[in-house]
Amino acid sequence: MILLDQVSRTFPARTGAVTALHEIDLAVAEGEFVAVIGRSGCGKSTLLRLIAGLLEPTSGTITVAGRPVRAPSREVALMQQQPALLPWRTALGNVLLPVEMARLPRADGTARARELLTAVGLADFEHRHPYELSGGMQQRVALCRALIQQPRVLLMDEPFSALDALTREDMAAQLQALHLARPATTVFVTHSIQEAVLLADRVVVLTPRPGRVRKVLDVEIARPRSLGHSAALPEVAECVAQLHDLLASAGEHGSC
Repeated sequence: MILLDQVSRTFPARTGAVTALHEIDLAVAEGEFVAVIGRSGCGKSTLLRLIAGLLEPTSGTITVAGRPVRAPSREVALMQQQPALLPWRTALGNVLLPVEMARLPRADGTARARELLTAVGLADFEHRHPYELSGGMQQRVALCRALIQQPRVLLMDEPFSALDALTREDMAAQLQALHLARPATTVFVTHSIQEAVLLADRVVVLTPRPGRVRKVLDVEIARPRSLGHSAALPEVAECVAQLHDLLASAGEHGSC
């Protein structure tokens, strides 16, 4: 579904060009959930923006569903760290925004939006405005907005990083349930090693800038997984330990 071939991205700067990513090779299968981890500044967010068509690679090629990425597509949704909800719109209105922008039938979109809000536990909050919602609720609305057009590819840039531990666990569980029910191809950027292991089919480890693929680790742990219960499993602990070590030292492809 997603293929990056020798993708590099360089940004101009006063002190000289800065290379954020260097010769990235990565293939993500349809319906797969891939997490990306790495130190701050290694190009994780840049990687998502390249796949989303918001940036162009300096060199290399990117394809989604076999087509070259040259601009944003309705088949690709990007969920960022901040929910960025429109304050004058209700939760339902914010979820429906992509439907209206694409000029799709509102009736079908409303039914889909309510289905999604129910799935994330916000059925009773569809008429509330963002200021009436907690941070976790706002992120759930943002997730529903990303999913409203049933994208084939979902890109998520540290969407739970600002949430408290229990809300983050709840959001991770809801995301996993949504992915199992409607498996969009997902690339999930996170700084949490444990979150990566408990959500992903594979974890991509990037080197410090310029970001290169240091290792891709297969996570062969049965689903569903829970931050509260699966974290105690020895296979989870083993994967977490391997990834922790990889962030400090170079490695080759492997699995756990």
